[in-house]
Amino acid sequence: MASYLVGVDIGGTFTDCVVIDEGGTVTTAKAPSTPDNFAQGMIDAIAGAADRLGLAADRLYEQVALLSHGTTVGTNAVVQKRGAKIGLITTRGHNDVIHIMRGSRGIGGRDVRQVVHFPESRKPDPIVPKRLIAGVSERVDCFGKVVVPLNEAEAEAAIRRLLAEGVGAIAICFLWSFLEPKHEHRVRDMVKAIAPDIFVTCSADLVPKWGEYERTTATAINAYIGPLTAGYLRSLDRRLATLGYRQGLQITQCGGGTISVDKAMEAPLLTLDSGPVSGVTGSLYLGRIMGYPNIITTDMGGTSFDVGIIFDGKPAFSFISKAAWCASTRRPGRCASAPRAPAPCPARCATARAARCRR
Repeated sequence: MASYLVGVDIGGTFTDCVVIDEGGTVTTAKAPSTPDNFAQGMIDAIAGAADRLGLAADRLYEQVALLSHGTTVGTNAVVQKRGAKIGLITTRGHNDVIHIMRGSRGIGGRDVRQVVHFPESRKPDPIVPKRLIAGVSERVDCFGKVVVPLNEAEAEAAIRRLLAEGVGAIAICFLWSFLEPKHEHRVRDMVKAIAPDIFVTCSADLVPKWGEYERTTATAINAYIGPLTAGYLRSLDRRLATLGYRQGLQITQCGGGTISVDKAMEAPLLTLDSGPVSGVTGSLYLGRIMGYPNIITTDMGGTSFDVGIIFDGKPAFSFISKAAWCASTRRPGRCASAPRAPAPCPARCATARAARCRR
C-alpha cells in the first residue's frame, strides 16, 4: 500500500492541498475556502487531490502517513477583529496593565515616522475593555512565594460577573504566576466548574516568562481566538476521523514545525502567522539546495499579504508583531495606532504619508 504526506493550508479565499508520494511526486489541488465551515474547504481540497491521483477520497485518507494543516483562522480573526468577547481576571490593583502597555517605552517597534509624531499618536484599542477586567486579591512575589492567598470568594464573584456580561472566553494572568501557578490553576478550575463549555486560558501555561504586559496580551489574544480556532480544529479532527484518517492531525505553528491538534486547541496563539513561517521554513530548505542564501518570501491571501526575509542563510525575525485595522478605511492595515491627522486630511498630505494612511 502506498503512503502519502499531505499538507493543507487554508487562506481567506482558497484552500490548497499538496500530496507527496513515496517516490517524491507532488500532486496539488485547490478549492474555495468556506468561512462558514472551514473544514469543508479542507475536505474539498483533499478530495480534489485524491481525484488527481485517481483514488477515492476514503482510500487516500487510509494511506496518509502524515497530515499537516496550516490555518489562518486565528490570524484572520485578529486582523478582522472577529474574535470572541473575552474577560480577563488578574491580580487586584493591576487591572490596567494591558491598557498602560509599556508606558513611556510604548514607542518600541513603531515606525520612526510615528515616533516623530508621537504627541499626535494614540494607542491601539485594547483587546479587553476595562469593564471586562476583574482584579482579585492574591499575590505571589518575585521568588515564587505566596504572600497573599487567593481570595476564592472574589474569584468566584469575578467569574460570575464576566459570564453575566456575556464573555465567550476568560483569560487568567496573575503577577509572577509563572513562578507559582497554583492561583491561576485554581481560578481555571473554578471557571470550568461554573461554566464547563467556556474557553479558559492561563498565562502560566501559555507564556511562563517575565514581562507582565507581553504575558497579559498573549493570554488575552489566546482567549480572543480560542473559541473560534479550537471549535474549528475540534470539528475538523472529528470529521477527518469519520472519513478514515487514523493518524494524528498536525497543525503548523508560528515557531516553525508542527504541534498536535490538542496542543493547538489549548494554545491557538501558537498558530498565528504559521502560514508565512512555514513558507520561510520551506524556502530556507530550498534555498540551501539551490545555493541562494538571500531570499524574499511572499504569501498573498484573501485577507493579508505577508513577507518574509532570509538573509545570509538565516531567517530574519522580530519579537514584535502588529496587526490592526486602518482607522480610515476599516480594512486590515497598519495605521490604527498611527498618528491621527487633522481633519480634513487629503491622502496626499504630509501627515497622511507619515502615517501610511490609505484613505
